[in-house]
Amino acid sequence: MDKEAKRHPRVSVIVPTTASLQRTPLLKRAIESIRRSSQSFTLIIVVVNGSRFDDETCTWLRAQPDIQFDYQETPSLPNALLRGRELVATEFFSTLDDDDEYLDGATDDKMHRMLSAPNIDLVITNGYRNKNGVDDLLYLDLYLVSTHPLRSLMNFNWLHNCNALYRTTSVVADYFKDSHPYGEWTWLAFKLAMNEKKIGVLEKPTCRYHDTDQSLSKSEEYRNAYPPLFDRMLACAPPANVARAIRKKKGAAWHDAAVTAMKNGNRVTALKFHWRSLVAAGGLRYLSYSRYFLMTRG
Repeated sequence: MDKEAKRHPRVSVIVPTTASLQRTPLLKRAIESIRRSSQSFTLIIVVVNGSRFDDETCTWLRAQPDIQFDYQETPSLPNALLRGRELVATEFFSTLDDDDEYLDGATDDKMHRMLSAPNIDLVITNGYRNKNGVDDLLYLDLYLVSTHPLRSLMNFNWLHNCNALYRTTSVVADYFKDSHPYGEWTWLAFKLAMNEKKIGVLEKPTCRYHDTDQSLSKSEEYRNAYPPLFDRMLACAPPANVARAIRKKKGAAWHDAAVTAMKNGNRVTALKFHWRSLVAAGGLRYLSYSRYFLMTRG
């Protein structure tokens, strides 16, 4: 690889991490996958955040010739992503969580798709969800996104931490400044679609998302974050058909929150969430769940 390529890389990959001792093997796996994702030099921006970092891991990160190291005292994934985006000085950028990975050639595949259509602002790809060592495709209808991004988002979140390549001049740092806790990628996808960004689609899988029992998506906080997110979407005055879909999704989110709270033994909280699901659009479909609140315990 020539020195000129190292001085002027075209792609940066932002990796937010706590760099804790437990996550070090995963972080190194993620970094190695980035290196294997392109035949060209790729700059890796690692943003360590919080106080749980391992000193030896940080020393190793600082010594890597293809890593730009940054530290943020506040333990925050959204803040680390924003800081990483602020540091981007290349023509294109991507992101990758420290426990996920790119597939071999992923960056080159995304770059080829991006360069084939100079008018697009970002490229999204398929990928794998890995559960207990088994890979399953993340998306079945990804091709719909390029023509109907907002409508597609109502059916599935087509943006992931590891499946996109962004044009730096199009997806500026401001997009990362008002992130939504636990729903940052859905919120980013919504803003990009509302601003009519041109989205290129590559059906080929380029990443592997590791779905574990410790994943944030399994937490009650994750589920409860979505009704406020839908309120933020509605405040942006989306098209009428999209707004109707958002209201229905909000009701479904409250119902899911009620079911989770009931399973955890929080009947009062569950009742509050259940009531909110009933008064949401399409809420009558959850009326039958009311019977659980009439049952005696024990």
